[in-house]
Amino acid sequence: MGVTEGRSKYSGAKAGSDPAWRVVIAIGPSRLVARFVAGLAALALASVLFSGLAWVWAWPAGSALVVMAVSAIRREAFREGRGSVRRLVVDLEGCVEAMGEAGATRSGRLAPGSFVAPWLVVVRWRPQGARFSRTVLVPPDAVDPHAYRRLRVLLRWGRAAGRGGSLAV
Repeated sequence: MGVTEGRSKYSGAKAGSDPAWRVVIAIGPSRLVARFVAGLAALALASVLFSGLAWVWAWPAGSALVVMAVSAIRREAFREGRGSVRRLVVDLEGCVEAMGEAGATRSGRLAPGSFVAPWLVVVRWRPQGARFSRTVLVPPDAVDPHAYRRLRVLLRWGRAAGRGGSLAV
């Protein structure tokens, strides 16, 4: 109901080309992600340092944890550095465009395994020509609430290329 023979019953345009079926979302800094990653890093560091591991091995492991945590906070919470995504476009056909910090845009397709919840959306996608898929964290405090809801609805209830099922599964 609503889409007949690949066309929207309201606009007459093909469902994938209709701008109403595209979600453009600008992702900003997130305090929730920064706090979550910092908390997990603190727990991991404490478990390494108090695990009974020899200090010769515990300090390099702890230092590596701190470096990885700072890198993750910069990339995922503050959207800085290599690999960060500042703007995401997803359409009904499963096409994805991700724009990084430097303005470079990569196109690809949604990959199976995206996660949709009211408190977090994780978009899994595979860039064209890439061997492995990528993930983009979309926390609710970093985006416009209306665009966040549209992205959740599209990933949960959208259908890829006319096949049944959710884009998020």
